[in-house]
Amino acid sequence: MSKLCKSIEDLPAMLTISQVASALNISRTSAYELAHCKSFPAMLIGSRIIVPKDRLVAWIDDKLALNELAG
Repeated sequence: MSKLCKSIEDLPAMLTISQVASALNISRTSAYELAHCKSFPAMLIGSRIIVPKDRLVAWIDDKLALNELAG
């Protein structure tokens, strides 16, 4: 059921949680947990959680800039 994302360009402009999970190579459960973090660019449309692709890319860039694994 889960299709591995090969390129960010292949993704639609608005991503579902399943698509976010695939793009980030994480579980759907982890993607839902991430979506509930204040710093993550998720939004509700009705009862669905949607993530704009451009905001996801910006969020990733911000995380890389912070280099959270550097000690």
